Parts: sequence; C-alpha cells; structure tokens
Amino acid sequence: MKRIPLALLSMLLILTALLPGCRERIVNEPADWLLLVENDPDEGEVTYNGNNLYVDADFSDTLLEFKLETHAAIPNPYDDVILTIYFDTDQDAATGLSEATGWDANVTPNNIGAEFMMIVGAEFADGGARINEDSVYAWDNTTVGWGQTPAGSVQNPYRPANTDSIKGGVNLPDLANPTGQIDVVAILLCDPDGVAYYDHIPNNGHATIDLAGDSVIQASAQTMGISSRAIGSKRISLITGKELILEEVR
Repeated sequence: MKRIPLALLSMLLILTALLPGCRERIVNEPADWLLLVENDPDEGEVTYNGNNLYVDADFSDTLLEFKLETHAAIPNPYDDVILTIYFDTDQDAATGLSEATGWDANVTPNNIGAEFMMIVGAEFADGGARINEDSVYAWDNTTVGWGQTPAGSVQNPYRPANTDSIKGGVNLPDLANPTGQIDVVAILLCDPDGVAYYDHIPNNGHATIDLAGDSVIQASAQTMGISSRAIGSKRISLITGKELILEEVR
C-alpha cells in the first residue's frame, strides 16, 4: 500500500478541520444574551425606537448588563437618546415608582413598582450641561421620588454613533443585592434635546429576571400591542417626574 507523505497528510487533516461540514459543530453553546422583550412594535414616530431588549446570560457574577436593539440606527445616541431600566426587586407594585404615585405616564414603568432605576445617557440642565448621567437611583418612599444621591454608576455604557444598540450594566449591590426574581421595564427617551418621544419596552406589562433560576420570563405577547406615547415639546424629567424646566433640574 502506497503511503501518503507526512506533509500531505498533515495538510489533509487541517483542511478537514477547517472546511464547512467536515467537522461536528457545537450547537448548544449558551447564548451571550437572554431575550426579555422581542419585537417591540415599530411605532414609527422615531425610526430608532426600541425593538429587542436583552440581559446578559451570566448570572454568576454581580453585574447585570442590558442591551437594547432599536429598529434603526441612532445617528447621535450620546445626545439623542436616554435608555432607562426600571427594577422591581420585591415584585410588589405597591412599593417604589408605580402608577399609584401619580407621576406622568410617560415616565412610569407600566404595571410594576420600581425600587431602582438605571439611566444610560444624560438629562440636560440649563445651558446644556449634562446631568444625572449614567447613574443608578434608588426610590425614596419618604420623598416619593428618586434619591438625591445616585446609588451607583452605570457599568460599561455603550452608545456609539450610527449603531442600533445601546448597552449598560448595573452592579447587583447597587440594587441592594436581590437574589430572587426581578421585574423589569425599559423606557427609551428619543430626541431628548428636541421632540420628546417615550417608548415603553414592552408597551405594557413587564419581563422578569430569575436570578436564582438563571433564567428569564419574556414579556407576554399579549402586552405587545402598539401604544402611543406623548410627542411634542413637553419634556418630563426621568428623575422628578415633572415637566422639565431647565432652571430647576438637578
């Protein structure tokens, strides 16, 4: 039997390993992201409104990272959008920021009671100064508002120009170290310097992160119907819940 030269044999082994279909592929690798909200409706008023909301799949560390994909690229996300993530850490709609507090519906997180909020982006003070940027806030039941001092900072904020993704993370200690299930709603404020458009993701209801079970419960498909939100010159502060008057914002 004629032997195959060693060099040729080595080349055949390399090609076998590299060519598509010539080796078994791993198809059950854990995903980097878990889907919280899928195909939030394209409501059309702003092309880059919210589409898919994800949380990173690694619950073994103390960091929860979130990614929002928009329906179109955002030309200038540094100035034109603010992504807020609201956390109901006790799953009690009667505590925290809720519909019962009487805040403007545009900045109220659907049917949950949020003890914490993460802002990826910044509001603007008089003269254009950036305020409340990339911060985490805890709800104060005494003042019925967000605390004057941030509870923490957003980790790894990511919002480059002309892309369709915004990312940011929160340290679990900044959420008082929850260990069970957390209900989550996102609100994307588009064009904060001009026409204000608030996109709730999902439009109604919420998604749930199960830290103990290393899993998520996606927002129900029944909650995904199109829901109009305020559009116009009126701006509502994400921090105070009141109409934004530049001379008074903190």
